[in-house]
Amino acid sequence: MRVLALSMLLWSTVALAQVNGRERRIGQFYHSRWTVKDGAPGQVSALAQTPDGFLWLASAAALYSFDGVHFRRFEPPDGQPFSSIQTLYVAPDGALWIGFMHGSVARLKDGQVTRHGEAQGLPLSQVVSFATDARGDVWASTSLRGVYRLNGSQWERIAEPWGLPAAEQRGRAMFVDRDGALWLALADKVYYLEPHGRAFRDTGIAVKWASRLAQAPDGILWVADPTGPVRPVGLPGGRPYPGAGSLEVQSAGLLFDREGSLWVTSLGDGVRRIAHPEHWGERRIARLDEAGDPFTEKDGLSSDYTWPILEDREGNLWVGTSGGLDRFRHSTLVLAEFPRGSHDFAIAVGDDGALWAGTTNRPLMRLRDRTVDTFDIGAPVLAAYRARDGQVWLSAESGLWRIQDDRPLRVADLPAPPPAYIHAMTKDAQGTLWASLVGGGLFQLREGRWTSLEARSELRPRERIMAATTDAQGRVWLGQTQEVLRVEGEDVRRYGRADGLELGVVTSLSAGQRLWVGGQFGLASFDGLRFHTLAVEDDEPLRGVSAIIELPDGSLWVHAVSGILHLRAEELARVLATPDSAALRCERFDFLDGLPARPTLLRPLPTAVRGTDGRLWFATSNGVVWIDPTRIFRNPLPPPVAIHAVRVDGQWLAPGPGALTLREQATNIEIDYTALSLSIPERVKFRYRLEGVDTAWQDVGGRREAYYSHLPPGNYRFQVLATNNDGVWNETGATLEFILPPAFFQTWWFRALCGAVIVVALWLVYLLRLRQVRARLRRLLEERHHERERIARELHDTLLQGVHGLVLRFQAAAEMVPEGHPARAAMEKSLERADQVLVEGRDRVMDLRTAMVGPGELSTAFTRLGEELRHGKPTAFHVVVEGTPTALDPLVHDEVFRIGREALVNAFQHADAGRIEVELTYDFTHLRLRVRDDGRGIEAALLHAGGKPGHWGLSGMRERAMKLGARLDLRGRENAGTEVELRVPSATVYEDSPKGAWHRLRRFMGGLR
Repeated sequence: MRVLALSMLLWSTVALAQVNGRERRIGQFYHSRWTVKDGAPGQVSALAQTPDGFLWLASAAALYSFDGVHFRRFEPPDGQPFSSIQTLYVAPDGALWIGFMHGSVARLKDGQVTRHGEAQGLPLSQVVSFATDARGDVWASTSLRGVYRLNGSQWERIAEPWGLPAAEQRGRAMFVDRDGALWLALADKVYYLEPHGRAFRDTGIAVKWASRLAQAPDGILWVADPTGPVRPVGLPGGRPYPGAGSLEVQSAGLLFDREGSLWVTSLGDGVRRIAHPEHWGERRIARLDEAGDPFTEKDGLSSDYTWPILEDREGNLWVGTSGGLDRFRHSTLVLAEFPRGSHDFAIAVGDDGALWAGTTNRPLMRLRDRTVDTFDIGAPVLAAYRARDGQVWLSAESGLWRIQDDRPLRVADLPAPPPAYIHAMTKDAQGTLWASLVGGGLFQLREGRWTSLEARSELRPRERIMAATTDAQGRVWLGQTQEVLRVEGEDVRRYGRADGLELGVVTSLSAGQRLWVGGQFGLASFDGLRFHTLAVEDDEPLRGVSAIIELPDGSLWVHAVSGILHLRAEELARVLATPDSAALRCERFDFLDGLPARPTLLRPLPTAVRGTDGRLWFATSNGVVWIDPTRIFRNPLPPPVAIHAVRVDGQWLAPGPGALTLREQATNIEIDYTALSLSIPERVKFRYRLEGVDTAWQDVGGRREAYYSHLPPGNYRFQVLATNNDGVWNETGATLEFILPPAFFQTWWFRALCGAVIVVALWLVYLLRLRQVRARLRRLLEERHHERERIARELHDTLLQGVHGLVLRFQAAAEMVPEGHPARAAMEKSLERADQVLVEGRDRVMDLRTAMVGPGELSTAFTRLGEELRHGKPTAFHVVVEGTPTALDPLVHDEVFRIGREALVNAFQHADAGRIEVELTYDFTHLRLRVRDDGRGIEAALLHAGGKPGHWGLSGMRERAMKLGARLDLRGRENAGTEVELRVPSATVYEDSPKGAWHRLRRFMGGLR
């Protein structure tokens, strides 16, 4: 028992810490408060809500906005701070009008402030009230100088022409009723202006100090008076109210909520709420009368000195006090009015909507119609159960009890001595009561006698039975650790892990349209063969299920550690039809909805029951709440979304109407946003994305900041969406466009310049490389030229000279032979042949030592060569020159000519062509030589083989081209002619000169033309 009590105390402590002591309510309204330690102003003198959803609070020294989470002080953009604010008023156009204690007013719209003072016709007098008439004109009431109306940009005083006294009057409250008529309270009278009227009428209603006027749903006008009392004073049409009922409190604020209840703030007595003021009649409610449904500091109010009161767009009631800000919001959960401090409730429903409750520290209690009756049965009630036949059974250490004639009746002793007690009970179809005792086993009660089931081994529990129920077929179900037992007559069936049951300790059973099982690790359903564990879509996992209620419509209510979960019938049908489908969508109620604590998981169980009037009761460790499932307050309004500010590298920037331009090289960007759902802002959730950066929406829960770092320069669009406490999304949300300008080194022109520099650098490297290649090629050519000259010298100095000497000696020998001798004739013929060889040798030496020069000689050389080769042949021959002939390097010139000569010789000797053409092209990038004919062509095999075996013409051409770094292409087909094309790079072929670059440019421009 000590361990049990300690466990219960621990659960209670955790639950109280969650609620923070704020569990007092007014009816079905749940209370919360904000004080200075929460960031709220110390004293709230005025309240208003603008159409964007922000709540505005005025204190003596400043104006604040509130989004449900953060209080932000408003600093006027003109640098002149607000002070001594008396009243706030939101006009139909959405502008916030601010009245100051020392005169003048200000209009706040879209972040811009327009001030009105003496220059605009207002007196230096306290502004106490604003109103907008049926024509859309704004009115202001001042404490010493009467009433003023805004006419264009100037204020005019309203006096005799409008039916008001000429003398200066003390202005008080103004109010426009639902018919559009304007009610005006002056020092001691109330005046009435019909819609679109031009003159006030004295209503004959006398007042003292009318601080506020309000209209009830039945049309009656009420007045709040700081000197007291609060009372009805007028009827529609400006007629006096004939009754004399009143609430005897000094008040500065009153309001009728959307349900018609009257809320009254008082100067020292907290808040009063009257649920049905239309039934008040002539009744006078005294200052401390509980009939006024009071709520004071003792109940958690921030201060008993209360002033303004406001109902927001979602139906929440806001009260400003001298100690802070208080909120009353509709709560689906209603706290049962059991005595405070009661612990560990064992509950069972009685008739007529009553609830029987036993606790560990209170006598047995019955709650009916908000009245609690107690019954002393000598010991705490530790278990309660209502059978299908309507009988209520109670278990205590003093025995087993039953409710009869609305009173407890002792039935029998327990079948085991203390400290044993009943933990779970159920009644089968034969009327037998089954009871599981802690430390005592399983028993049946029939006709007043207990029978132990220990003899039946198949029923002997392996662990303590924590839950029991009976289904519609009369079968008894018993839950224990890891197992569920089904008892049907003499048949007993055990279900465990092999049957899909994996919930740990079974703590709850419910047998309705199907069997539901709750345990340590969740919820499961039984389809007749197997158990299926169900998952839910929730911020917290489903754990510690202490009660399950299935309603006739098929919906399910589950009481668990995370709160009270509502599972709709259609959701259950969807998931049960496909057990492997997604998790169940659920509606959760927890401490934010006023749940006072968590359920007890040891005893008493179950912790939830359904009353005979349809209400659902849920017991926690230190309180009981009820829910009417037909009257659940839900918030249908999507929350307005706003973006507060942007912080760039620690500096805050306010977003404007257009795109926000950030500074260059911004590294860290923080975007602060909010959603204006004031009912339960802790449940507001967000998703956002930055177009171009986020590929999908980012779900961030309740976080109200977005962070980005190291964004590249560009134009960005940030969008944020939000959902209210009931999951209604604002699909439009708020957007912020901002520009991150590039630094100079991130601009396109800088990148283009860098690219140009890189291109120029690469070009210079290319030119340098070409120069190196050209120099190397020149060296090779020069070495070759020198080698040719050496060979020519050697041939001339050795071979030719030696042959010439031999010829002379042979000539001398021939002359020694007589003329006419046959030997001399032979010798003379040999000498003639030797002379020819010498001539040919000298020509070859001349060829080695001589190079053709001159810019025009290449085409001329080919012309001369072609004419020599075509001598005596009908072949047509042409030389074509394209571009401007340019001086060529002599060595390269010679190699090109030799390649072309070999091609021409082959064409004239082997092609049998009718036309042979040489084309020379002087281009910017290269020199191109083409030799083509229309002859019989060349076989493809010879092209690939490099010519006929034993012939070296084609091979020699390729070798020469390779040494030049040129490209040689041979193309031809049989009977389709042959073409030889040589391409020599300009850096190799063109002769270098100081003006070489200029000439190259000219050649390039010529190539473009």
